[in-house]
This record gives sequence, C-alpha cells and structure tokens, in this order.
Amino acid sequence: MECYQCDRPAMYQVGEQRIPLCLDCYFKFSQIQQQQVENNERMMNYLSDEMAFTVGLPPMGPRFPARPQSVVVAGAKLHNIHVSNSVVGTINTGSIGTVDQSITALVQGGEPALAEAIKGLSEAILQSGDLTRNQKNEVIESLSVISREAATPVGARQNTVAMSLLDKAMKVTALANDITDVCQKLWPILIAAFSVAAGG
Repeated sequence: MECYQCDRPAMYQVGEQRIPLCLDCYFKFSQIQQQQVENNERMMNYLSDEMAFTVGLPPMGPRFPARPQSVVVAGAKLHNIHVSNSVVGTINTGSIGTVDQSITALVQGGEPALAEAIKGLSEAILQSGDLTRNQKNEVIESLSVISREAATPVGARQNTVAMSLLDKAMKVTALANDITDVCQKLWPILIAAFSVAAGG
C-alpha cells in the first residue's frame, strides 16, 4: 500500500477513513497533533490562572505539567536523540531527523531494544572525538536508512541493503577507539534484527 502523501510504502492508517501514511508523513502528522495538544494544555493552564487572579485567589487545582523540551537542530525536532551544542553544527539534519523518527516508530511498534540500540549508537557517533565530521555524517546517513528499514514491518524490510550499510558503518566506527565499547555492544543488536528477518 502506498502513502497517501508520497510514493513511499504506507506503515500507518489514520482516522476513520484509514488514510495510509508512510513513516515520515505519519511523523509529521503526529507532530502537528502533539503541538495542538500542547497548545491546548498551555491555554487551559493560562485560563485557570487568569480566573484565580480575577477573583483574588492563588492558582488552584491540578495543572498540566510542563512537557520535556525536545532538541531542535536546524529545524529538525529531536524527541529521542540527545546531542550537545558542540556537535549541532556538524549534523546532517535530514538524516538525524529520520533516525529520530524511526526510533519513535520502533518504540510504538513494540521494539524498544532495537530503538535503544539505534539511539545509543547515534549519540555515541555524534559525540565521538575520534571520528571526523564527514565520517560522522557518513555513518548517520547510513544509520538513517538502516533505522527506517528497521521500523518497516519485518516482511517488507530490504535486508540486503540494510546489511550492506551496516557493514559499511561498522568499518567506519571501528576507527573510533572512544566508542568501541558502545559499538561492540549495540551493532550486533541491529545485525540480529535483519538476520532474523532474512531467516538467517
């Protein structure tokens, strides 16, 4: 089934009309909905405070709690991946945005271990002092495709493509001694995901 908004495979169905959306389009739709909810919560808090102020009373009753702040990197809002200010300028925002979206989809799809592995690898790669800017972007670009395939239903995954990119990415990260432990622990989780999907 094809996405209603683009030519990518649909992964979700939205609304009573069950409109098919791909990962990227669904994520954008979810972000809009989430922003509307947050705006409504802020408005309700404001109106509650305004009523209390009008009658001369302190704020009363439960309030919607403040939501945790997401990281925004050159327009890409990251909900899962945490990066420091020192690496913001080195990030390919399109690729890291795709990785972040895929992590959300994996969590929603019941694969938290795979989501955590991708999150941990992304953060380690971006913070590595042994990898150059180009090397970081190269691996993150590969990881964006790998993570998107991981978030795709098992039967629809392009396992050969993912395994090829995994091999390429692992060769680059092998040059970074400061993230060796993380890579040795987390890359095998991704390999296993695509090996099982391929029946190997």
